[in-house]
Amino acid sequence: MICIKLGDSTIEYSSDFRFYITTKLRNPHYLPETSVKVTLVNFMITPAGLEDQLLGIVVAREKPELEEQKNNLLLQGAENK
Repeated sequence: MICIKLGDSTIEYSSDFRFYITTKLRNPHYLPETSVKVTLVNFMITPAGLEDQLLGIVVAREKPELEEQKNNLLLQGAENK
């Protein structure tokens, strides 16, 4: 039996249970006790990042060989570091 403590209560829960919390805060602050028990995911994207992603999608559809060449160059650059 797996249990979770909520306030003063101990409650049984399934190992398949997932709990997601979202916020509109740009840079939320969590206590260290909370931060070590959760996985924080930042879904914020910059306009430049969105532009790069959309351009990659368009190029991959219209000129897949160029997108493949770009990916190969990125891999080579990473290997040379």
